[in-house]
Formats: sequence, C-alpha cells, structure tokens
Amino acid sequence: MRAGLNAYLNTEEELLEVITRSAEDTEKLEICLKDSRCRAFLDAFRQGRTPYADSDPIRLLEYGGRYWVTEGKHRVCLAKRAGVGTLEAIVFSLPEDTQSLLPQQGKPGRFSFWLSYVWKGRKPEDGRGEAAFLWVELPVLSEKFAWGMVWLTASEDTEGSFRELLPGVAYRVSVARRRLHWGLCRSHEEIVVNAEVVVKDDHPKTKIWLMKVPVGQIPAFRFGLGTPPSFETVYRYGCWRRGHLRQLSRMYNFF
Repeated sequence: MRAGLNAYLNTEEELLEVITRSAEDTEKLEICLKDSRCRAFLDAFRQGRTPYADSDPIRLLEYGGRYWVTEGKHRVCLAKRAGVGTLEAIVFSLPEDTQSLLPQQGKPGRFSFWLSYVWKGRKPEDGRGEAAFLWVELPVLSEKFAWGMVWLTASEDTEGSFRELLPGVAYRVSVARRRLHWGLCRSHEEIVVNAEVVVKDDHPKTKIWLMKVPVGQIPAFRFGLGTPPSFETVYRYGCWRRGHLRQLSRMYNFF
C-alpha cells in the first residue's frame, strides 16, 4: 500500500515490477518490517519458530525440481531475511508446468491482417490469408469485461472504426462482401476481411497477447478436427504462464 499499489486492484505486472525493483532496496525492506505481521514473522524465525506451521502450513507447487509458493509468501520472504535455511511445507507436484512465465515477444506497433473466403451455404471455403486473435486481461477497475478475447474476423466487423479494449490497445475490422452467381439458382458471397491492431508503447502494464492463424487453421474451416489452430505470436506482454497455453488450446472455438 505504501508503494501506492493494492494487491487486489493493481495488475500482476504492476505488482511484479515494484517487487522486483524493491527487492534490494533496504529502505523498502524497512517499510515491510514496520508492518506488525512481517515484524512478528521475522522475530519468530529468529527464535527458531515457523509462524502458523500447524494451523496454516506453507504450501508449494512443484514441477521438475522448481517450486512456487501458493500459501505463505510473506513467511517465506521473512524466513530468507532471517537466514533460515529450510522450512517445512506441503508440496503438490504438478503433472505439467503451468507456472513458468512465458517470455515477452515482439514490440508495440501497428499490425495488419487480411483474409478472404467464399461463403457457400452454411460453411466457408477457398480461404486465403490469416486471421488475428487478441487476448487481453483488463484492469480490475475497468468497466468492461475482465478478459477480452476476440477473433478479428467478419463476425467482429467494426465497419472500419477503432474499438478500444484499453488505453493504448485498439482494433478495427472492415468487411467487404461481393455476391457471386453460380448457375441459375445458386449464389454465394466472397468475403474479404481487413483487420488492424494498434498497440502503443505506453499501454497499461497488463496481459496482452496478439496472435495470428493461417486461414486453413481457423476453426470455422476445420469441421470435425479436434486439434487447436497453430497460433503464432505477434506481440506478447505481461505475466503469461505456461498454463495459459493449455487454456488457449481449449478456447480456440471462440470464432
């Protein structure tokens, strides 16, 4: 709170930045030690005791010899400050790594995407180009939905006007349709979609992930296929974890 942040309102990215900067700052450590809970934890560890060891044990997630604290973060931090070498904890082994952070990729900028296809009856055919998929975590205090997940295809037509997801992140989609005549009684439409995403340098510190998918991998063109599309990252920022990859593979049908 003294850093002007709130763990329940600020984004994970904002909190991580402050924690990383302050880790070696002795003045910031003094702020922590003025907190009655942290001071009590430090005193207990110096006396050889682990606070709440019986009623609220420390809990960890583990995969491949790496550990992540899920319960007892303050106690682990103060144990390190007190020079404690080992702690008792309950460890839950993970079947796969869902906790490691994915690296940031790309740079802010203006990104364009194009695709076309022919709508025949109830399905699209003869697709070309690629579609964009935008996934954003909006700040808690945003008036919009918490997660913005959108395929920038014909169903998301903004008629060429930009739609802002959050300051510094906006997209627009333009759709052109041309009637095709096949024979005397059948007619089909050629649909051309142009999409653009703008990501500015000063966008909020939050999760932003822009991907593109070849038209042949888009779910609407993949009837009967259960495998997810081949997403290619264009821009990724924030504390995305490997667990989000699994989540992404389950929600590809948001087309």
